[in-house]
Formats: sequence, C-alpha cells, structure tokens
Amino acid sequence: MIRPARVLLARLDLLDRQLLDRDGNGCGNVDDVELTLDADGGLWVTGLLTGPGQLVYRLGGRRLGRWLQTADRKLVGSGDEDRSRVPIELAYSVDAAVRVAKSSDELASNDLERWVRDHIIGKIPGARHAPAPE
Repeated sequence: MIRPARVLLARLDLLDRQLLDRDGNGCGNVDDVELTLDADGGLWVTGLLTGPGQLVYRLGGRRLGRWLQTADRKLVGSGDEDRSRVPIELAYSVDAAVRVAKSSDELASNDLERWVRDHIIGKIPGARHAPAPE
C-alpha cells in the first residue's frame, strides 16, 4: 500500500535532525537541504546535505565550506562522488531523527572520524584489541 505524501517543513522537520543509517547508527546531522523548483513553481526537497563544510556553507561561509569539502575529498580520497548528498528518496523515516537507507560508511559525515581511526588511533600499539575485562 502506498501512503500519501506528507508535507514536511524543511526548517522544522529536517534541518539539524540527527541522521541514522540503515542499521540505526548515528551518522551526523542534516546540515542543509537541496531544493528543486518544479515547472509549476513549487519547491521540493530533493536531497539532504551532511558532512564537512555543509553547515558552514549554510551559515554563509561559502569559501570555508568549499575548502572543508575539498580538504575532506583529498584527505579521504573519495574522488568526484558527492558523499555529502543523500537523495530524499533514501529517507524512509522522518521523526525525531531522519533514517536513511545508506550505511554510515557511505556518508561524508563520518569521513574524518574514520580517517583518524585508521591513520592515528589504529597505529597505537594495542589499539585494535578489545579492552581487557576487569
């Protein structure tokens, strides 16, 4: 059964909500939304934006936002793909948090944390072992 579309207020229902991946893990916040104008003049949310630079960009720091996005791409080596955009079709639940049908590894919002884990924390002797029971 197809449920009718629900009207969402982007500022109230989407912006700054926590993103949860398909496994229920936290993977950042909705920092901005992508809007598209249709032929009838209506605005539609077509994407959720998250990750390095998105919030700064929304708050008016366009240069800093672009710099953070570029630095993230170079640091993580994610190439040209836009890991900071989640198509709205992948948001399957919008309430206190926004649940998306992607894993946290596919989103830019966890790139820096993963890089630090793999390149700094992972190099500490014993860092890859489970803690000893007390």
